[in-house]
Amino acid sequence: MNRRRAIIIPARYGSTRFPGKPLVTLNGKAAILYTIDVARRVRDIDGVCVATDDDRILAAVEGYGCTALLTDASCRNGTERVAQAASILGLNDEDLVVNLQGDAPLTPPDFIVKMFDFLDKRAEAEAVTPVIRCGAENYLRIAEDVRSDRVGATISVFDSQNRALYFSKSLLPHGSSVETLGDLPVYHHVGLYGYRVRCLKAFPDLPVGPLERAERLEQLRFLENGYAMHIVEVDDDGQEFWELNNPGDVAYLERALPSHKSAPPETRRYRNQDNPRDRNPDSKCSWEVPKLIKARRNCSQTC
Repeated sequence: MNRRRAIIIPARYGSTRFPGKPLVTLNGKAAILYTIDVARRVRDIDGVCVATDDDRILAAVEGYGCTALLTDASCRNGTERVAQAASILGLNDEDLVVNLQGDAPLTPPDFIVKMFDFLDKRAEAEAVTPVIRCGAENYLRIAEDVRSDRVGATISVFDSQNRALYFSKSLLPHGSSVETLGDLPVYHHVGLYGYRVRCLKAFPDLPVGPLERAERLEQLRFLENGYAMHIVEVDDDGQEFWELNNPGDVAYLERALPSHKSAPPETRRYRNQDNPRDRNPDSKCSWEVPKLIKARRNCSQTC
C-alpha cells in the first residue's frame, strides 16, 4: 500500500505552561523555525506543515517558507490540532502522520524516520512514540525540575511488549536515583508521535479521563480509552536532547542549538473553511512542500 507520510507541527501561542513559546527567540531565531528545520531534514515524506491557531505564528512560519495551516482555536491540545489538520489536508485512514512538537527543536530527524518505519512494518500499530534511557546528567536535570516544581520533561514506563503503561511529569519508577539507573532505568519521553490517520480521527471524540487532567498529558487519553501506544527506545548518539518546557530551558537550548538558516521553499497557506475569516469555496489549494498532496478547505472533523 502506498501510504503518504506527513509531518505536522502543532504550535499554539496561548500555552498555559509557557505562553508564546513557539516564537521565543533562541540564538536570534524563533523556536518554531528550528523545529521546521528538523522536519525539512527528513527524507521520503510527502509534506510538512505547521498547524496553529494564531496569526503571529502563522506569519512567522510563512515568512520562513513553510506551509501554514490555520486550525480552530477550540482544539484543546496538539493532538487535536494535528487531527484537524490531517482532516483538512484530506489524508486517508491508512496514511501516516508524525506529530512533531513545536517546542522540541533538538529532535534528531532519525527519530522521526523511526516512527514512520515502525508504523509501516507493524500493520496493527495505531500509535508510536520514542523514549531515551536517561543517563546521569539527563536524570539530574529532570530531578532538579521536579524538585523546583518546574514543568519539565515527561517520563514513560512501559511493559515487556514495549506498550506504554503510563506517562508522567513525576520521576518514575519511585525510588529511582542516579545510583540505581543501571538496574532501574528511567526513560525520558520524547515529545514525538507517529499515528495512523484513522487513530488520529478517533482522538478528539474520546472522553478526557482523570489521568489526562491530572498530568495534563494528552497521550494519556489513548491509554485511558484502551488504545495501545507503542514505545520505541531510541539512542541520542551523544546529541543533546531537551524540550522548551519553561523559560529556564532557553539558556540551555541556546547553548545546544546552532545559529543557521534554511533556504525557504515555496509556501502555501491553508485555512479552515469553518473559520469565518477564511471562506472562499471557489479557491483550490495544494500542499506543495516538498511533494504534492491534495488538500481541501472543508473540515469534516471538528475539535
